[in-house]
Amino acid sequence: MTSALPKAEPRFAKLIAYARAMAPVLDRHTYYEILDVPQTADLAAIRAAFYRLATDLHPDRYHTLPDAAVREQLSTIYARMSEGYRVLTNPQRRAAYDKSLTEGKTRYVSTDRERKGPQNPEDALQHPEAKKFFRLGMIALGGKDWKGAVLNFKFARNFEPDAQVIGEKLSEAETGLKALGK
Repeated sequence: MTSALPKAEPRFAKLIAYARAMAPVLDRHTYYEILDVPQTADLAAIRAAFYRLATDLHPDRYHTLPDAAVREQLSTIYARMSEGYRVLTNPQRRAAYDKSLTEGKTRYVSTDRERKGPQNPEDALQHPEAKKFFRLGMIALGGKDWKGAVLNFKFARNFEPDAQVIGEKLSEAETGLKALGK
């Protein structure tokens, strides 16, 4: 019987064997086990382990593998490894994760959605027209078109007169307009 690996794939043999062995039992392993570090590992050790593993497991390394199932297994393992790295390098998440390990959980579960970047002030508005004019006002404000900003923020305020964010930006635009002496 011939090998299932094409001739060009011997360099992937260890990786394929690892994927086939690890993927079925991945959910049984803790982040520490996946990263191959002790639970007492410091930040530097965790970082070093992650980068050592990422050298082989990053999707760019095996995207030419002809076996889609193995590529999917490796992607899943890499994603779990990255998840573990993000959890173990954050002190609050790591503490919560370590506590959950005593309950038999191998993955970190957060009930709070983490904020990514600053909140868009437009999200505080409900009325679609208020949002539209607020957005136009913000564009004008960014371009230092004070008159256009004042006009658009006043239009937005007509649709949501009690919205604090509109009042703040209108005040900012009016201050800019006054500075110009108009």
